[in-house]
Amino acid sequence: MEPDHPHRNAGETDVYAGHHRLSRSGDSRRSPGLVEKTVSMKFRNTLGLILIFIALGLYLALVEVPTAKKKDEETRRSKQVIQFKVENVEEFELIKPSGTLKVRRDPKTSRWNIIEPLAVPGADGVINQLLLTLEEARITRVADEAPKDLAAFGLQDPPLKIALRFKTGDPQAVSVGDASPIGHSTYLQVGGQQRVLLSFIDKSQLNASLNELRSKTLLDFVARDVTAVDLTFEGKAQRFVKKGEHWTLTAPVNGRGDADEISNFLNNIRVEVIDSFIEETPKEVSRYGLAPARLVLNIEAEKAGRSWTLKIGKAHDDHSFYAQRGQPENVVTVSDSLLEILSKNPLSFMDKSLISFKEEDVTAIESREGKETVRVVRDPDHAGQWKFADPEAGSGAETGSGPAADEVDSATVNTLLLDLQEARIHEFSPVHNLKLFGLHAPQKTLTVFHKDGSRETLQLGNPNKDQQHYFATRNADASVFTLDAATVKKIFRPRNDYKDKKLFKFDPEQVARISIQSPDQTFELNRRDKKWVLVKPQAIDDLKPFVGKDILWTLSNLEYEATVPPKEAEETGLEKPRLTVALHDRQNQSLGQIIIGHQIPGQPLRYSRLAGDPTLYHIKDRTLGEIPDRLNRFQKNEN
Repeated sequence: MEPDHPHRNAGETDVYAGHHRLSRSGDSRRSPGLVEKTVSMKFRNTLGLILIFIALGLYLALVEVPTAKKKDEETRRSKQVIQFKVENVEEFELIKPSGTLKVRRDPKTSRWNIIEPLAVPGADGVINQLLLTLEEARITRVADEAPKDLAAFGLQDPPLKIALRFKTGDPQAVSVGDASPIGHSTYLQVGGQQRVLLSFIDKSQLNASLNELRSKTLLDFVARDVTAVDLTFEGKAQRFVKKGEHWTLTAPVNGRGDADEISNFLNNIRVEVIDSFIEETPKEVSRYGLAPARLVLNIEAEKAGRSWTLKIGKAHDDHSFYAQRGQPENVVTVSDSLLEILSKNPLSFMDKSLISFKEEDVTAIESREGKETVRVVRDPDHAGQWKFADPEAGSGAETGSGPAADEVDSATVNTLLLDLQEARIHEFSPVHNLKLFGLHAPQKTLTVFHKDGSRETLQLGNPNKDQQHYFATRNADASVFTLDAATVKKIFRPRNDYKDKKLFKFDPEQVARISIQSPDQTFELNRRDKKWVLVKPQAIDDLKPFVGKDILWTLSNLEYEATVPPKEAEETGLEKPRLTVALHDRQNQSLGQIIIGHQIPGQPLRYSRLAGDPTLYHIKDRTLGEIPDRLNRFQKNEN
């Protein structure tokens, strides 16, 4: 018989199996304390690992990384041709056989100024870039540790030497020699050193001229500080004046200026630069077309106490013109784009908003057309409401449940104010002949009155040839302009447009019964709490959702299109109406009744009137479709 284990005798006790059984049985009987102790030991081990990782992270962040960065910086600096920072440079010289160009930093503003050979402002960006190029210049290799012949490297009499003086630290200098025959490198020699270096740098990046380093800013004004602009172009004068935040044009026309247009105009001038420098101290400028000049621009900044003058003369070439500033008086050239900016039509700077006002500041509006005058004023007793305030307004007494005799539709007035704020002038006219445009005796006039007693008046004249625009003027600046026909229709409204045209005046919450009578059938709905039910021609409790509310909403918002003279009953169809709708309250008192008759031939309108009121109204034909007149339109399963 084979033993149970290949390495165990037959009679040997199976210690391993017994141990395995004991371990398994022991696991099932392990005490809670032992489990907690094991978990605690695992937690301490995990926490220890976390702390080790944190310590390693801190070591790397605080020791290794800074040390590595420091070594990298030291390596970088050791390869610099000259060790310096641009911001530490106080002054430098570009020394050439033709002369020395000296540049100095203004200690107050940190701006650069050229000191020699001319005292002129420097081009900060160009100068800083030149210095940065030198700061970042790296030693590619040492060409010769002890050169016997500097002329071989172009360094015997170098074409360029750069001398630097710093805010802190000793002055330094570098001589720039010839370009290396191999690669894009240049021979350099640092002052005080014998060796010749090679650096991957182009000499032209350092060998700048006076005109390259001087500022090419044409006019250094700040657009928001400008308070006046005078421009004379080919004998025609323009003037803009700013008071507070508002611009006014005083020549060649009077009017409100468009702040955005004028600001863009000034900014476009501000970014123009000098193309080239022609003559520094001219004795006579007529040969440049500058006496007299073709164009003269004067800009004033009152608070800053400064002004700028620019004259533009004849063409220098196909793309530039001669120009001269007030200070300095050197002759320069400017791009033809500047002349294009300055020759802009002055009318384009006019404010094209028709009227500027705050809605809450308006107290009244008056419209005149022929002999008719309409005046509406704010109702002091009802916020946001308007009322008529002219002789034609009548008593305002209500007739039956219909519209008030002359009650204002406040929504129409508020819409008119919004239309006025959004209205834009189409085009200004350079001609100011009121009679020519029919403005000596305007067809229509609209006046807006303000809280402070001021007013703005618009006057409408003749249409243009295509009838798409009308000539108009306003008292604010007496300018003549055109408005498109759609804008005219919105703001010059007849009296009828101001009237409240709602036919029914009732409170929907008071309605308890609705009766709808068609030629064939009568329907009656009753309100039960918040629910509407049909009681005629048959009782239906479960109606289509909102059917009662929809009927009341249609009636409460029903507006007439016009009132019409009395007509024969046969013509209107009101003797045998197409539809009659009556409303009653909980006490069965009538809240109103509308009678709808025939459709007007060829028009989407119908005749209608209110019970107890002989006045005939035109209402839209679609009203019939919005009021149910068949049983299936009340039922949920309408087909």
